[in-house]
Amino acid sequence: MWHDYFKQLEAYLKWQQQKMQSLEQAIHDLQQQYEQLKKKPRTTIEKIEYHFDQLKVETLEGTLNIGLNPATFGEDTIENFAVPKTQTIIPQPTPQPTPLFRNIQTAVHSYLKEEGEHIIARIEQTYERSLDPTYRQFILQDIARQIDDRIHFYLRQYGESETENEQLQQNIIAYLKRDIEHSIETFLKHLPREETNE
Repeated sequence: MWHDYFKQLEAYLKWQQQKMQSLEQAIHDLQQQYEQLKKKPRTTIEKIEYHFDQLKVETLEGTLNIGLNPATFGEDTIENFAVPKTQTIIPQPTPQPTPLFRNIQTAVHSYLKEEGEHIIARIEQTYERSLDPTYRQFILQDIARQIDDRIHFYLRQYGESETENEQLQQNIIAYLKRDIEHSIETFLKHLPREETNE
């Protein structure tokens, strides 16, 4: 009887000794990992201060480009809105309007005002789309904001002069009317179906 008791006690002590050795090994492994982590370089983020009083923003302006951009005229894509990083556009001061500029401006704005809704309606029928009236007004207002820049583009391209040149005036007006129709058509053609009243 005593013999069995001592045998069980010996087995229990052996098990305890093995358990202690495995725990000591685990502690040793953890200490090594801790030492390795301490040796690794740490990233320290210093205090970051922002001085917004040095930032000066006077105006934020922009327009929705729906096709009157001379750089993309003739392309059928409207999805690529990314500006190439290599191309920097510095706005030039707007020159004083000449009589030729004012005549073209008046003619094109009145054309847009009188015919704009009809053009949109006709193109809506062509592409089987239906826009909300406020959306139509938004498109027309956006085009109206771009007309002056487009007139300057054509006048630079064909040689602006102080004197009134009836043929040049009629040609530029025709180009601008074509651009207006083309921009509306391109816009509606690429407009997702969710944007329309369908």
